[in-house]
Amino acid sequence: MNMKPMEDYFASKIHKPFYMVVGDKEYREAIDSFKSRAISILHINECCKNFDKLPDLDVMREKLETADVSFSYNNIVMIGLGEYLALCGDKRANDILGELKDYNLGNAQVVLLLRCVEPQVRALVKNDKRLIESGRVAFGDDLTTSLHFRFSDPGLGIYKINGVKNLLKVLENGADNEISVNTVMKFKDSLLPIQLVRNSYEAISKNLNMDEVPKEYGTESMWEKMLTDLRNKNFKTDMLFKEYGFTDFQDADFYDLLYGEEYNSWLFHIYLVMNVKAYEGKYLGYVLKKSKDLDSFKKGILCDIIGVSHTSAEYQEFYKERKRLLSHYPEAEIAPFVNENRVNVSESVYKLTDNTMVEKQEIIIWVANNGIPENLGNLYPDLAAYINRYPFNGNGLNDAFAARITTYFEKYKELKLRNRLNDDFSKEVDKLALERIYNRLPKRDELVKEKNDGFTQLFWIDALGVEYLGYIVELARRRGLKVSIEIGRAELPTITCENNAFFYNWPEDLRHPKEEELDEIKHKEKGGYYYSTQNPYPIHLAKELEIIEKAVNDIATTLGLRKYDRVVIASDHGASRLAVLRHKEEKYETDTQGKHSGRCCKFFPGCNLPFAIDEEDRGYIVLADYGRFKGSRASNVEVHGGASLEEVIVPIITFSLNDSSFVVTVVDGEKIKADYKKGITVNLYVNKTIRDNLTIGYENKRYQSERIDDNHFKVDISDIKKAGTYPVDVYLGNDLASHIQIDAAGKSAAMNDDFDDLF
Repeated sequence: MNMKPMEDYFASKIHKPFYMVVGDKEYREAIDSFKSRAISILHINECCKNFDKLPDLDVMREKLETADVSFSYNNIVMIGLGEYLALCGDKRANDILGELKDYNLGNAQVVLLLRCVEPQVRALVKNDKRLIESGRVAFGDDLTTSLHFRFSDPGLGIYKINGVKNLLKVLENGADNEISVNTVMKFKDSLLPIQLVRNSYEAISKNLNMDEVPKEYGTESMWEKMLTDLRNKNFKTDMLFKEYGFTDFQDADFYDLLYGEEYNSWLFHIYLVMNVKAYEGKYLGYVLKKSKDLDSFKKGILCDIIGVSHTSAEYQEFYKERKRLLSHYPEAEIAPFVNENRVNVSESVYKLTDNTMVEKQEIIIWVANNGIPENLGNLYPDLAAYINRYPFNGNGLNDAFAARITTYFEKYKELKLRNRLNDDFSKEVDKLALERIYNRLPKRDELVKEKNDGFTQLFWIDALGVEYLGYIVELARRRGLKVSIEIGRAELPTITCENNAFFYNWPEDLRHPKEEELDEIKHKEKGGYYYSTQNPYPIHLAKELEIIEKAVNDIATTLGLRKYDRVVIASDHGASRLAVLRHKEEKYETDTQGKHSGRCCKFFPGCNLPFAIDEEDRGYIVLADYGRFKGSRASNVEVHGGASLEEVIVPIITFSLNDSSFVVTVVDGEKIKADYKKGITVNLYVNKTIRDNLTIGYENKRYQSERIDDNHFKVDISDIKKAGTYPVDVYLGNDLASHIQIDAAGKSAAMNDDFDDLF
């Protein structure tokens, strides 16, 4: 910078102010130069009577008027005035600069080091040529300035510089570019750019990238609290969000985070929005982009899936992710979604999960009205396991008998779920009522008695019929339990008081307390289910499955703790939903005081009903079809007491821990070829000599093995017709003994999987 004009001024006899106009670069050079000179510095900030007050120019005037006696040196440089006047605006700058040109400084000389006011000084010179003529004005070579400001209310406290006084100090030291200040002062006429931060949101957005987060996403109080949190973390969002547990949140935490304390849940939403790019292609990202605020986001998480077709490319991943996120949502939060989801019947079921009871019941209602969706196993695995075909083979049963009851219960479960009774099944029930094939089965009490070895616990589940066996086997498989199943018949009538001896004959210390809830569910006065024409659907089935699952979980725990070697589930009787739907009333009155909905009554001579069974020695007459005696209150959930197959046939289920020493291995697995006509042939090696019949279970069918020797077996599985990986179950006799995986390739190397898939 050329300092000669200033030096010439100091060497002169002129005692009026000198105007030295510079830009940012020369200003800093001048400041550096002053440090080595015998001069005094007058800081305009010293005229501020408070840290956030404008300079009192009367104080400045007084300092100038007494400059020759008040400063150490009579050669004085005043700094900060140009920037301050630029903030004040054109008129104020012109007025003050014009006023100062005629100041009599006594014996002192004052250089006004000015930046940001070049046009005002040039206007001053234009109006008073004497300033040039007397050598009292100099302009630097580079007058450019980059100064611009962000001003924020002090209450926001977002910047390090507080007040106008400290701002002027910074300017006096030569600062340029952007300067951010907390101040209450307003400079509406400023010659320099000022961005005002008027609220907490703006304060945050000036420090962070908030492009994805509009101000409307929160109230001022929310933004204010977030701002406070950010200030405490030096505006490091990773620290803030980590402190609140957002950065590593698990799906299971989602509900608690979103529905926690008001500010916390709001902040969690802000975190998600600020990180929306991390959720690109995910359901969470899909909802975030559609939502407008926290409330719409909450609803979107629940309901935006409704608009996603189950045939779309993103459906599967969206569905799975949403299910995980909603895994801890309470029923009350899910219920509005269930209602809204009913609009498109063809799509609605594909948006439901088995997370909540209200959704499970809705799936049951949908199935009752529309049939079984193709992916029920994903939507509601427990229901799929329940309705899957359970083969009643083994147990020394005649093949024809086993096939008949297999078909019977397969159809029974379907009709129960569909909440209807058709003519074909009614005819089969009537036929069986006459044939009474259940008499071919051993009595339940005899089968249970055989299990008493002093190390086995007995678990009585009231009203557990064989319709649940497929589901129970699946539960055992999931928990890695060995399970053996036998079926027997209950005593007639199928009421508890005539069928509880098996339990009380068991050693008391080996009995599990009776599980009565399943039976209670089937009775409206106890279970709380009441069906009407407006609500006829068998939604109680969802609760039934939950009760059974809990029982199996308890058994798995008991076995895991090695309390017993085995646990046996047995029941007094089953129950019938379809007998309720038949609405068939017989001509005779019952005298059982309303018990069992007329499925049995006390014995009386002369009964000539073809489907009635005289149990004179027990003192009862029992109906084997779906009829009921008059005079008792009709059930509208399920009923027992009669002699239909579902009431009479009961399971005896033995659970134990799998023998880890028992290993089944697929031999030459790489050579297994799937034939679209014949299926596959699998060779198995068993590491122990076994004498029981070995079968393979796949998709609710059993496939007999051919014994090669004591340890080797061959099994043809006709239903595996294409390449893939298939989990199958290994049965020894009636016991589910192991689980293995079969990898099948295409029939020939020349046939790829795409060709196989055609078949």
